[in-house]
Amino acid sequence: MRDLIETISYKETADAHIHHHTQIVLPLSGCLILDVENHQQAVQFGQACMISSNQAHTHLARENNHCLILNALPVWDSQIESQQNFVELNDQAKAYLPFLTSLIGDTQDPLKTQQALNLLEHLLPIPQAQIYQANTRLNKAKQRLDNDFQLPWSVAELAHDVHLSPSQLTVLFKRHLGMTPKQYLQQRRLTEAKMWLRSSNKNLDFIAHKVGISNASALVKLFTQHFDITPGQFRNNSWH
Repeated sequence: MRDLIETISYKETADAHIHHHTQIVLPLSGCLILDVENHQQAVQFGQACMISSNQAHTHLARENNHCLILNALPVWDSQIESQQNFVELNDQAKAYLPFLTSLIGDTQDPLKTQQALNLLEHLLPIPQAQIYQANTRLNKAKQRLDNDFQLPWSVAELAHDVHLSPSQLTVLFKRHLGMTPKQYLQQRRLTEAKMWLRSSNKNLDFIAHKVGISNASALVKLFTQHFDITPGQFRNNSWH
């Protein structure tokens, strides 16, 4: 079996062949033409070719190239076929490639390598059946913040609570909610602060304490940044 992560410089052409494992080709430099089941496309940095198990594929390399290859990715169920062979990478995925390349030949910490590869589940459209599990963990983390927003959560603590790494949890939040866990928590606290302002005459220090914000000054600053209105102005508008 080939290494999970390797680099290859493709030369000239090759006969069509298949692998009994999944493979992802990620050009780091140069350009080459890949053909998967008679679907042809030129790929370069910023793009990826997703090759399912047993899909016939070949290449044509007219210029020098250097590609990162991921074989038998742990989060890709080899029985599930990719719906799209050629994909564009987002900025997070492109920024992640040098780190993956640095793991080649690293046999000291296989768990680190596996965790690094698992993160691709959230950066690439990996065709696998485990995404439900990731969504379940996201919902559990979101529920923690919704119910216990007044607690001093850290991303590391929240991630540990739902059995993810901090980076995996952050990617999930950004992918599905469009914000980081910290931003989500902040938004949840400010929503609760609005409720207190609208329904009570409690002072700002009391409200800040109740929603998990350090003090009245911090509450005023955050509230004004998010809503372009001070808590006092919001309260006055709500009571009129």
